Amino acid sequence: MSNKENIEGINTKIAACFEKIEVSLLEAENIAGLFEILFAGVEKEFEVPFVWLTLMDTVNNKPIIAAIKSSDVLQDRLKVITPELFREILPAGLKPVLVNKDLQPYYKLLPSNRKYFVKSLALVPFKVNDEIAGSWNNGDAYHDRYTPDMETNLLQNLAHSLSVRLTGFVSAIK
Repeated sequence: MSNKENIEGINTKIAACFEKIEVSLLEAENIAGLFEILFAGVEKEFEVPFVWLTLMDTVNNKPIIAAIKSSDVLQDRLKVITPELFREILPAGLKPVLVNKDLQPYYKLLPSNRKYFVKSLALVPFKVNDEIAGSWNNGDAYHDRYTPDMETNLLQNLAHSLSVRLTGFVSAIK
């Protein structure tokens, strides 16, 4: 098998894992369930050891924050920060950010009551009703798990699916 065939095979497998998670999001019955399914899928399909959520403290996010805090699975995997701090740390809009150097500024996204030993991060912003609401974050103890030169289209596509489902749940509450 050639190196090109090997890479294509790996890419096909990765895309299938993302698709599996995306399809499973349709099974969610509520906001907490949506993130529980997302986190479990990312942890299982990609063996990511640290997955958590950062939300901006806004009026629009109140129902999401309440739902996450009501989940035994998610409540200690949440960090709520000001919109200003979020935009300072992740100014790139909806484009996922992959980092493995100079991680100090990103530690502000970590849950206060749970410490992770991370050496690389994938920070994936998502929106609700066309406004960025926060990010789901993947962390790994391996330095080269996430590097800035990696492609992020599949992460961005999954974030879009998450945003669509989340917007539906939030709209149903209002």
